Amino acid sequence: AHSFPRDLGIVLATTGIVLALCYAALRLSEPVVRLLGRTGVNVITRVLGMLLAALAVQYVADGAKALFQAP
Repeated sequence: AHSFPRDLGIVLATTGIVLALCYAALRLSEPVVRLLGRTGVNVITRVLGMLLAALAVQYVADGAKALFQAP
């Protein structure tokens, strides 16, 4: 994007938006933890862990499938 000023602006704006969202999520984490409680946090952690494991298995399966397919 360095050779296209408009595209560079889009990249920088997107980066700024992502940074603002991350900042907001981190600032709101303590109230969310208080709202959910320890059990709620444990449930969310386990569900997201299962989602991450499912994505990992899918990525490995897709990679193996692509590796062994005939060109």
